[in-house]
Amino acid sequence: STTSAGGTLQFDRTETLSLNAINLPPFVQTVGSGTLDARGDSRIERVIQGAYLQQTFGFYDKLFLTGALRVDKSSLFGPGERTQYYPKVSGAYVLSEENFLQNSSAVNLVKFRASYGEAGNLTGIGAFERFTNLNPVNIDGQTGLLPSTQRGVLGLRPERQKESEFGVDLGFFNNRLGFEFTYYFKEVEDLLLNRSLAPTTGFTSTRANVGTLKNEGFEMLLRAVVLQTDDVSWNISSTLSRNVNNIDGIEEDFLILANSFDQSAAINGSPLGVFYTTYTARNPDGSLLLNANGLPQIDREDRTAEGQPIGTPRRDVLGDPNPVWIGSFINDVSYKNFNFRVQFDAMYDFDVFNFTRRIMANPAFAGGDLYAMELRGELPKGYNQSTVATFDRYIEDGSFVKLRELSVSYDWAPRASVFQNLRFSLIGRNLFSFDDYSGWDPETNAAGQSATRGFDFNEVPIPRTYSVGVTANF
Repeated sequence: STTSAGGTLQFDRTETLSLNAINLPPFVQTVGSGTLDARGDSRIERVIQGAYLQQTFGFYDKLFLTGALRVDKSSLFGPGERTQYYPKVSGAYVLSEENFLQNSSAVNLVKFRASYGEAGNLTGIGAFERFTNLNPVNIDGQTGLLPSTQRGVLGLRPERQKESEFGVDLGFFNNRLGFEFTYYFKEVEDLLLNRSLAPTTGFTSTRANVGTLKNEGFEMLLRAVVLQTDDVSWNISSTLSRNVNNIDGIEEDFLILANSFDQSAAINGSPLGVFYTTYTARNPDGSLLLNANGLPQIDREDRTAEGQPIGTPRRDVLGDPNPVWIGSFINDVSYKNFNFRVQFDAMYDFDVFNFTRRIMANPAFAGGDLYAMELRGELPKGYNQSTVATFDRYIEDGSFVKLRELSVSYDWAPRASVFQNLRFSLIGRNLFSFDDYSGWDPETNAAGQSATRGFDFNEVPIPRTYSVGVTANF
């Protein structure tokens, strides 16, 4: 029997002061030498508290039960929703500890496990985002206040995640061969998303608890000790996972997501963040439906008698940034004091919105390969201008296999030295990417860790790095 308890307290304060000036004289970079154009001053505070109590029981080294309760409190939310309780329960049964398997040379581990737990997103909104904030402004030299374009909601709740897991762990032949499998089902309620408002309300958007996100999938791990001698060891491991997510419960059936230039959406019955946008009109056979000038055009709700698009532009789901499969492969070989390690990572069947390419094809910027094709006469004059409002040509397959890491190291134990051990290593990371993506890197997202995924807008690719290291043990 093991009982544990603990607590956390987090406090942070952020203060920002900014000044912006224009009409600076040459070579001068001080604000006072120009015309003050804008200034900003913000102060943010937040407090997050937590405590937990956990109890574990073990019976005869084969049956384990754990129960826990955690309470969290965040100043970001209102008094009625500030304190949240999250339960957890798990159990495991080690079949290989039974008498009929304890002395088996072929089967070393058979473990069944199951768990259920809940968690919350205590930082899902800003420090004062539940309020309708007033912003100080200068109006003809007088101090004034303007309401924010985002309307506050005092009753916002933290997102709540509920997850169930079931799995099995297996070990064979003195644990030289191992296999792990986990099936999970996760549901996230009260998603915190931006909802657009009619301009007649006096606001453009509001934060709201909207809809439910469901994730279902499995994860597998296979590991093996291929060779083990006094001088040589060879270990391999591989992982494979699949996740399917689905949005439900949005009252308007869909919401356009922030930081996506109105291109990504949360849509009932679809994965989160699909690309929901306008596209090029086509004939029934799939060929482009050209206008009178012989150029492509946006598809619309209706057709004229001549079959030309007319009316409101159509939107549809054109891509999904969520990968169908994620996998990795690690090969680790040691020979005496040398060690060699290589790791490959892969993501399969997902889309990337190459917004960078779309911008560079726009005649206003005119620096991309598509515009070069027009200059060379490979595309008709005006072709790129006619597709400015359509986005299907910029959604690409992002599937990749990457050489994530390649390393070699050497361990040396010098005699009659203060050092017990020295390790010299040479490591390369993100060395190669095998993909068909036309941009720098398909593994990117301009919106960071948000609901908007797979959006490439002038993003810096994951860097290729080389490092040389020396580690000393005394």
